[in-house]
Amino acid sequence: MTFPAFRTQVTSLLTAGSLAAAAVSLTGCGVLGPSYDVKMEVAGPGRANVVYSFSGDNNGKTASFQKLPWTMAQNVGFGFNQVSVDNPEPGTSCRIYVDDKLKDEEKKPNAKGYLSCSVSLKG
Repeated sequence: MTFPAFRTQVTSLLTAGSLAAAAVSLTGCGVLGPSYDVKMEVAGPGRANVVYSFSGDNNGKTASFQKLPWTMAQNVGFGFNQVSVDNPEPGTSCRIYVDDKLKDEEKKPNAKGYLSCSVSLKG
């Protein structure tokens, strides 16, 4: 095999691999697969520290000392979505809607004092 033919073959394989990797990564964002409108909300009296993450967000975000009610919405692909409040005041609740349908709601904190809602979306 001569060098130019080998070079063309390697370039073609690298291009195909790059395109396949891009397709796999974009599918998780809803670009090549289904996408969902996810809305998170925390309702109740006063203020709260809200921790949340949408599908594809590995680190999560914190909205500190937020006046309630608090909402955040995003269009996402498949994956895990969660919102939580640490030591909520009585009467605080969380909800997650997917495509305007209520998918999870919590009104009582767990044994560790967290109020948490989550939804896992499958591609």
